[in-house]
Amino acid sequence: MTSTFIYYTSEQQKEQWLAKILEFTEHERIGIVTGRLPVIGNLSVFENIMLPASYHFNLSLREGRKMIENDLKRLGISHVIDTRPDFLTDYERLLVKYLQVTYLQPKWIIIVSPRRMYAAEYEEKFKDFLRCETRDNSVIIDHINHRYLFQDLENYTELDFELWLEINLRTSNSK
Repeated sequence: MTSTFIYYTSEQQKEQWLAKILEFTEHERIGIVTGRLPVIGNLSVFENIMLPASYHFNLSLREGRKMIENDLKRLGISHVIDTRPDFLTDYERLLVKYLQVTYLQPKWIIIVSPRRMYAAEYEEKFKDFLRCETRDNSVIIDHINHRYLFQDLENYTELDFELWLEINLRTSNSK
């Protein structure tokens, strides 16, 4: 599996890229993991992940619960399954968003790395998550200052944003 990274140099550039990606969600199945898209506050973690998956794929509650428990355990946060999002840490909330996206089986998973995850409290866990959760259909958008954290990955790939769009979403700059 390959770890594909795209690096932005400013918040403005990141926001422009995110807006462009959001346009593609109208005709492509793209899952975006970002702090800008919320989890539903009055639902538990289980319900937040299960609700869209059961709607789109007829996933039963029993089967879904077992799968979600296993994934939360694998990510080291099994204790939050019945917790509401307002009681989660920023890191736990990010992982819930990631699972929401993966359960929808999108063509692409785009993780827009929140800079606050590099705070001392979450930094090592977050770096480990990005290093371990590599998929051929995922891309991580991160700040250029964090490039050094991931260049040593075995299957590291770095791409320009426009080139990634052209290759993976079959676009051209002439659109």
